[in-house]
Amino acid sequence: MSDDGQQVQDLLEGIRVAMVTTPGPDGLCSRPMTVQRVDADGVVWFLVDADADWVPSGEVEANAAFVDDDTWVSLAGTATLVTEEATVARLGDPVSGAWFQDGASPAALKVVTTHADWWTAPGRLRRVLNIAGGVLSGHRPDMGDRGSAEP
Repeated sequence: MSDDGQQVQDLLEGIRVAMVTTPGPDGLCSRPMTVQRVDADGVVWFLVDADADWVPSGEVEANAAFVDDDTWVSLAGTATLVTEEATVARLGDPVSGAWFQDGASPAALKVVTTHADWWTAPGRLRRVLNIAGGVLSGHRPDMGDRGSAEP
């Protein structure tokens, strides 16, 4: 993995929910999903109900957006449904089991990243001080870092 790819993986560590966007019958559709695993090669795994109407039947373009207090990451790539029981079992945990009751069909949604963009910012107090310093100095404040990668 490239250094930039490792940077993206490091930024995603600890972010448990992503907004995942895929094509739907009426255009793009987004939904919050719990991250089950992030692989070193840029693959992100989620658990889904294979019978849900939004779940893709083949490979589709997808985007996953991750946010916490001072980090924003957008992954563009493709999503495919994986129904292999071993894969689903490997990704599962006691909490995810709560979502797959009453006849639900657990499956994995595999998002393969082709491009990543990320932004980071200092903590809230530092941002306020940087903005105030920018106003007083007439210079654009330092609001953090930005990068991109193709894992």
